[in-house]
Amino acid sequence: MNIFVSEYLCSGACDLTGAESGLLKEGTAMLEAFITDLLALPHFRVMTVLQQTLSLKSPIIVEALRTGRLQIFRTATSQQERENFKTACRLADCVMVIAPEFEDLLSSRTQLALDWGATVAGSALKAIQLTADKWRLFELMQESSIPTIPTWQFTGELPRSAVSFPCLIKHRFGAGGLGLETFQNDDCLQKRRNQLRSSEEQFLMQPLLPGKALSTVALIRAGGREIFPVGEQQISWKQGFRYQGGTIPADVNARVIPAISDLLNRVCDLLPGLAGYVGFDILLPEDAPHEPVLVEINPRLTTSYTGYRRLTFDNLAARLIAPDTDFPDIKWKQGETIRFQPDGSSTLLPQSESRN
Repeated sequence: MNIFVSEYLCSGACDLTGAESGLLKEGTAMLEAFITDLLALPHFRVMTVLQQTLSLKSPIIVEALRTGRLQIFRTATSQQERENFKTACRLADCVMVIAPEFEDLLSSRTQLALDWGATVAGSALKAIQLTADKWRLFELMQESSIPTIPTWQFTGELPRSAVSFPCLIKHRFGAGGLGLETFQNDDCLQKRRNQLRSSEEQFLMQPLLPGKALSTVALIRAGGREIFPVGEQQISWKQGFRYQGGTIPADVNARVIPAISDLLNRVCDLLPGLAGYVGFDILLPEDAPHEPVLVEINPRLTTSYTGYRRLTFDNLAARLIAPDTDFPDIKWKQGETIRFQPDGSSTLLPQSESRN
């Protein structure tokens, strides 16, 4: 079986800004981990597209290049990347698209693969487009009484109830924290609003709620859903938003886990197009620590994959590429805690440290 794994930021499809360079590390980590897991399965051959200066270094990848089980298309220009993407889509039995949501990238790359006749693993286009638009997603959650963070469009006259501090603005189609800014007072907020006047419709405003930032994954397949152990996100706000990986499992009250599962199942019931690996960002508010709140949905592979794969002996990639195959439930290692970094590195924590 020929599998094409496309990671947008690694592929050479675009020039990266300084702010996006951190996302390149995350993309490389996801790509290398996922390809490594595919190559651990003897019946898979893998293709990917990489920019000229990027290399993948895991021993199984190096060996697969030598034996021909892995084919890398090298890219020098965005046009060449598009041609390589097209060629690989047409050669593949299945395509895994990894791309951020900003600028409609995940949706448009998925559409390209479908246009070129590929079978694409993962969520349906409509579900991708809805979850990428954080305003539309908020409206749907609000209409369906799904607990989520109060959100307002950063346009026109904001209602008095919308302006409380600290607050944040985020891009309506953002990913990886790009475009996220925090404000402690009205002067700073209004100054930034004036600067964004020509594009303010692309931004949303939310209160910056104190609490514990969590994330988890629903693996959605033909036979049902498996919800992964809940992890805690490591986020720094010292110099703006900075994602620093996570810890799995999170140190949370056992009563919270069923509440999170219930929340995710309600959301998935609302969005039947979600499929494959779907990441969920969740907040446990400080003033209601047993009432989880939905923050965002990422209908694609996320950096947490690099941590989850170390918490099981099962091959997660196999379940994503073959969604109709009848696999047993994933067996998670008990009594172990993993801390993973955005660059894909991870550490097994002693139990005493994992609870700090």
